[in-house]
Amino acid sequence: MKSFVLWLANAARVLALGIVVTLPFFAGFMFTGRVLTAAGLTLLVALLASLACALGTKTINRGVGAAKWPLLGFLAWLLVAAFYTAYLHASLVQIVQMTSYVALLILFASLFADPRWRAAGWIALVTGGALQAVIGVRDWTQTLIFQGDPSWRIFGTMYNPNVLAGYLLVVIPAAVVTLAVARKWDDRGDEDRPRIASIVAGFALLTASAALLLTASRAGFLGAMLAAAVLVSALPTRIRARWVLVGIVTIIALIIIAPPLRERMLSATAQSHSAIFRWYTWAGTAEMIVASPVVGFGPGTYEHAYPQFARVGFTRMAHHTPLQIAAEAGIPALALVIAAVIMIVLPLLRGLRQRGLVRIETAAALAALTGVGLQNLADYSWHVPAVGMTLAVAVGLALAATAGGGERVRPRRGLCWIAVGLALLLLVTCAIGLRAQVLAGRGEAEIARGRLQMARGWLRQASEADPLNAAILHRLAQATAAAGPGGMQLAVEKRLRIAELNPLDAGNYLALAELYERLGDEASAVNAAKRAIEVQPVYLRAYVVLAQLYEQMEREDAAMETWRALNDLYESPVGLHQPLDEVTDYSWAYAWLALGREAEALGNLQAAERYFRQSAEQTGEFARVHRSREETLREIGTWDEVRVREAERLRDRAERALRRIESGDES
Repeated sequence: MKSFVLWLANAARVLALGIVVTLPFFAGFMFTGRVLTAAGLTLLVALLASLACALGTKTINRGVGAAKWPLLGFLAWLLVAAFYTAYLHASLVQIVQMTSYVALLILFASLFADPRWRAAGWIALVTGGALQAVIGVRDWTQTLIFQGDPSWRIFGTMYNPNVLAGYLLVVIPAAVVTLAVARKWDDRGDEDRPRIASIVAGFALLTASAALLLTASRAGFLGAMLAAAVLVSALPTRIRARWVLVGIVTIIALIIIAPPLRERMLSATAQSHSAIFRWYTWAGTAEMIVASPVVGFGPGTYEHAYPQFARVGFTRMAHHTPLQIAAEAGIPALALVIAAVIMIVLPLLRGLRQRGLVRIETAAALAALTGVGLQNLADYSWHVPAVGMTLAVAVGLALAATAGGGERVRPRRGLCWIAVGLALLLLVTCAIGLRAQVLAGRGEAEIARGRLQMARGWLRQASEADPLNAAILHRLAQATAAAGPGGMQLAVEKRLRIAELNPLDAGNYLALAELYERLGDEASAVNAAKRAIEVQPVYLRAYVVLAQLYEQMEREDAAMETWRALNDLYESPVGLHQPLDEVTDYSWAYAWLALGREAEALGNLQAAERYFRQSAEQTGEFARVHRSREETLREIGTWDEVRVREAERLRDRAERALRRIESGDES
């Protein structure tokens, strides 16, 4: 039995190390399937470790100490908030994700007290990070060579450059630890032998640092500066000032050398759309908190609840993690997170008073915490599993280092068996969710091949496996609507079910409006389009659909009122402060065409010309940019020929109207 228990504990350690290395390659996105995969693997480790604990292993150390109470309180509060959620499925996925974060933190703090296992943990973390850095630098180099564009922002295998920057903010301090470990290993050997371990660790540190600069994440760079300051504070006093000076000079030099970061720093004042967009997003998020300060709108529901309060265009994340936590789960949830961070930081600060490697390990964890923390005051990388879980690993390793070199405590077997049950329950939940995702993926693949009947079969099975998932039901409704009039009626029923599951899904209401319109029920179509605008007042396409429905019903006054409302959005912060400095939506072009025709009929040719020109320029720019990227977009599967052709038709209509006005002026 003793050997079996030891095998379980070691199996948990080995699997945990494998997860750390591979996390950045599959968990750099917030897609449900990837979140559940990362959480499921973590829960499998938790199951093995809890079982070893329940059977009496003596390899468990003190864990996270007093921090466990606010951490468990946070998870408990998420459960409470889920009873009041706007969308239950999103809340359940978020609870599983946050549970995996806490589990990974406790696991690494509990199982990696032994210095050899702990060194393996740091090396695993840096291995994944170094591979990501190499991939990113390779992509930047290829872009420079083949396209001559040095401003390309790298993102490796992750969602975007800011997410990769958040991940590297954890990797770089960890690389400092591995460099210290490597130097100890090399010092034990022959002085004439090449210092291979130090060279490899140094290469990982330099490559990760270069990759961080090439992400051109301004918040990531500021986080790196703060993290570097924390790391320097752990150095001996006699060399601290020297390294501070070297660091300042290096930072200035790297900004000059790294083209992507240099251009973004220099354009920070000239191109302020991103900062202003964030400011308005934070203001809207603050209104969410005021509207529901105790339980929020439900864990994981930000992208569904925020549009009601949006002052600018739609965004899925608040770009401010503390505000988003409070908006989703209430101020108590944020207070518990802050309390947990404080209780984690205190033993780490005590670790700075120790000597040797422990001091560097705790400094690295503090650097990662402060760096990612600062970045998440203007971004959301912590919500991405690859970043949040990796941060939990780094902090857990440092807590293990401060636990007295592996000081043991007597395991409470009753609690361990409870942990086994909870881990098994959540693991089964993840497995069910992943099965639904696999079935849904097969259905979407059949849709791409044009086999709608087979697609409906797979999607129906996926929906039965995960009946709370409105996203799967959405795809099923789309496939069902393509089956003709009978299918459209069934699709309406599914859309109404989606409205029950997620009453704040504006896209579902708009799809419902289009279904009603195709079935000839114009009154119901208008009501559905109005509901889409109610739950998302900045949903531009909903205004277009509503106005077109009014035009079909020959309610010209109502149609023009809707077009004017859409134009008013353009003149509001929604149109003035967009997240990107390129055209991503041309819905306003519809309104300008209608307003231009009205002005032309009233004889106000100057206003008509202005509206038509705006319409032609916006749609023309959208079509031009997307046509220039057609090959790339087709390769990654995001090309939308229908949308581009629609923009080109609108451009042609606007240009014909301009020529008509010009010919009328000449006459």
